[in-house]
Amino acid sequence: MLSAIGDLGNGVLQWRTSYKLGVQDIDLRYRRSVLGPFWISASLVATVLALAFVFGEVFRQDFVDYVIFLGAGLLAWQLILALVNEGCGSIAEHSAFLQNLRMPLSVIAGRIVFRNAIVFVHNLIAIVGVFFLFGAHLTWTALWVFPAALMILAIGYFLILVLGPICARFRDIPLVVQSAMQVIFFMTPIFWQPSAMAHRPMLTLANPIYHWIELVRAPLLGHEATWLNWQVAFWSCGVACLLAIITLSVTRKRLSLWL
Repeated sequence: MLSAIGDLGNGVLQWRTSYKLGVQDIDLRYRRSVLGPFWISASLVATVLALAFVFGEVFRQDFVDYVIFLGAGLLAWQLILALVNEGCGSIAEHSAFLQNLRMPLSVIAGRIVFRNAIVFVHNLIAIVGVFFLFGAHLTWTALWVFPAALMILAIGYFLILVLGPICARFRDIPLVVQSAMQVIFFMTPIFWQPSAMAHRPMLTLANPIYHWIELVRAPLLGHEATWLNWQVAFWSCGVACLLAIITLSVTRKRLSLWL
């Protein structure tokens, strides 16, 4: 237990290393690219417009209102999905480092969090640009998107520490997680309105990912996230932190055998 807490403490002390590695990932991934990280943002915008064009008619929604709703939801979902998927492959990605250096796993988690935070900012700029293009007006409430994103990044940080070692030990887990995330996407109100399933609260109120998404989506739609949304997010972060400490305590010494 103490070794796990020490790992987390070292990760906090070495945050500059995580930050520089995260920025380096972005630079290397988009070197000699014209748009750079905005290629991901362009893909997100294209997805939003395509889904809005189709499902706006299916759900009989106003196109502009639906673009705003869908864009804000997918903005948060892309961040959650990236943190989970990259968390599954975090140990395999850094196997060379871990075999030659005594690197805290929290530094690896920080690296993934920082690079996804950078991508999130690019996506946010692109989505806000789409909102203005369609005549949407943002209020000062939209600034809540930044603490909301920090909360999701904190949850993702601990989830990476949980998923990384487990996926290194059981190589089928990443495939299970990817399949599960696809199912969760359709069962979470991202491209359909929460009110459409008010009679099935398991898909909304009992779905923690819905609350995480609502933290980001609600401010962009002009209203604050509810206290319940924040409560669920704080509890999720606490549970993820506890699971991360337990996972690190159990797996840290055996990790070299699984690489």
